[in-house]
Amino acid sequence: MNNTEWFSIRTLTLPATAVALLVAFFIVWLVLRVQFTKRWAEVYGDVVFTFILVWKFSIIITDFKAVIAQPFVLLYFNGGTIGVFLGTIAASLQLWRKNKKDRFDATGITACTWAIILTQSIYQWLVVLLNDNQTSSEWITLIVLSTVTILILWKITVIKRALFLYTIALMIVAFFQPHGFWQPAVGVSVLLLIVGIVIQHFADVTKLFGGKE
Repeated sequence: MNNTEWFSIRTLTLPATAVALLVAFFIVWLVLRVQFTKRWAEVYGDVVFTFILVWKFSIIITDFKAVIAQPFVLLYFNGGTIGVFLGTIAASLQLWRKNKKDRFDATGITACTWAIILTQSIYQWLVVLLNDNQTSSEWITLIVLSTVTILILWKITVIKRALFLYTIALMIVAFFQPHGFWQPAVGVSVLLLIVGIVIQHFADVTKLFGGKE
């Protein structure tokens, strides 16, 4: 989806996509806090904080000369698309290390699945609602992702199957959006699919060896 709207908070101006992402983070944190336990909401909050931190300050990598010339750009800009991927990778590594250390149980695996899928879906829904894009692509996004998200959270408990189905659905949605498959949402979804599979793998290994590697 194209960003067509901007929102101003005092001297800070944010694109609608950034606002959608921040709101999605808060809603998902609240859902995890209510649906599961405080522990999983805290894990999600830590991962989100890492993502925001890396995404925001990745401009040091993407536009180092501008930062040196005008350090205040750190307050107003971020690393863009590259920053999104760097933030996702950093957050994924943190989640992987957390799982490797604490060995997520079935509740933790389910919470991770919910967090990954809901964050992407709510973000996509808000991007549609906050921006003005082609009506057909907006309706396809809302209908397909709503249907798949409800189906997955209601019926599917295997994380690999759930994330694979969701990634396919997001690719179908992306096909009808302005930037097609060449948009951050698709790449991020694939990365999160890999993270989910790795977490499930470690959970399976833990069960196989009775909690020992």
